[in-house]
Amino acid sequence: MSASSGPSSRGGPSLKTFNLRALWYELALRTQLLLAVASISLIAGLVAGAVFILNTRVATRVEVEASLEVAQRLVAASMNDLTTKNELDQLAEQLPMQLKHLRHARIMLVDSFGNLTVVSPQPQSDSATTVPRWFAALVGPKLSGRAVKVISAQRAAQPVIIVGDPADELAEAWRDFSLLTLLWLGLNSVIFAILYVVLGRLLDPLANLSRGMQNLEGGDYATRLKQPKVKELAVITDRFNMLAGALDATREENRRLYRELISVQEQERREIATELHDEAGPCLFGIAANASSIETSAGKIADDRSPEISRRVTEILSITERLKLMNRALLKKLRPGPLGHLNLSGLLNDLINDFRRRHPDTDIAVSMEGLADSYGEDTHLTLYRCIQEGLTNGIRHGKARNITIDLEERGVRGDAKQTRRTLYLTLHDDGMGFAPSIPKGFGLMTMTERVASLGGSCVIESVPMRGTTIRIELPIQRSKAKRARIAELVSG
Repeated sequence: MSASSGPSSRGGPSLKTFNLRALWYELALRTQLLLAVASISLIAGLVAGAVFILNTRVATRVEVEASLEVAQRLVAASMNDLTTKNELDQLAEQLPMQLKHLRHARIMLVDSFGNLTVVSPQPQSDSATTVPRWFAALVGPKLSGRAVKVISAQRAAQPVIIVGDPADELAEAWRDFSLLTLLWLGLNSVIFAILYVVLGRLLDPLANLSRGMQNLEGGDYATRLKQPKVKELAVITDRFNMLAGALDATREENRRLYRELISVQEQERREIATELHDEAGPCLFGIAANASSIETSAGKIADDRSPEISRRVTEILSITERLKLMNRALLKKLRPGPLGHLNLSGLLNDLINDFRRRHPDTDIAVSMEGLADSYGEDTHLTLYRCIQEGLTNGIRHGKARNITIDLEERGVRGDAKQTRRTLYLTLHDDGMGFAPSIPKGFGLMTMTERVASLGGSCVIESVPMRGTTIRIELPIQRSKAKRARIAELVSG
């Protein structure tokens, strides 16, 4: 049992230390600095308080001892004087008058019955009640009383007891201690208020730097930070602005290269589609025409091989028809047939209807509102490819039963109070989905890069067993001439 309990007992403090360390590093830098200064100030205050109490304890003991010595001499002198005058019976009346200015000492007479009678000083107000017990225990010295005896001819020895009374000294020390404590608290409050404001000003560039880093993480590479007055932070800000500028330039270069890549891809697809249309199409038509001619000729020949020839010709025609269908499908994938002949809604509806025919078990709901006839071939192709990829993934990989497509044009208030038009595409399916940790496939990555090349954004959200949602924002790219015509129409 001792062996098993050892590691747990050793692991407890380390785990607690780790938790405290993690909690410390989770605090803001300003809070850490303020707590550090507060700890130093508290330690300094405790040390100063301990020194004050020690010095006060010594000073109080010396003061009370001196008062006891003076009181003993005064009492002895007074008692000797009264003894000489044979007035010792007036000791209780004479001592308060002669010792009324004596401090830190209490004088008591002991009568024949052993009772104590305080003769000096007479208590007026018990100042010790205002001093806390803990303070009196720390500061109050340990004192011993003194006795003075006088033997006269008329009466027996009557002792006088003198004891130390540090109540006044303790009250003064407590007032000084309270005043210093209040002064220390007040100064610390002012210092912490000033530090809070000053640290806020000094650390504000770090907060701006953190927000700037978040903007960079979100893809806003146009973020620039103001130059702070602190020299060290100014250097960091300069490096940040240089990094943001380099990332912005790199992103623009990547967009330009990807636009050129897409342009080259579309050009290659256009050329391949043209070859398939101009070469493969006529060849397939020629094969079908020749096969039909052979079938016609075979029917006119009275020969036993005529049925076999007809059967073989029928197979050739069937294969040729399948090749024609494959050729049309390839042409459509390589180059949408209605592109340039239909508006955006017609182009997308043609694509969606084709998916509906090939996948009748999937319900595809479409909503297109506020769309213009044309946004340019690049924008049309981008939306066409994105919807094509989204439908393919949702049906083939997600096994979706329901897919919704929403496409609309909205105005967004931008900088300088200018409204820029943006196309919003949302494609949602109720398919299998995928975990966020799973890397996106080639098709989704291509979709994101294609949208980014036109200055847009593409967000893909997926939850396992709950489907996938694709949100695309695509700024409308209009030529200067078209913008001028729109402005004329609006002003007219």
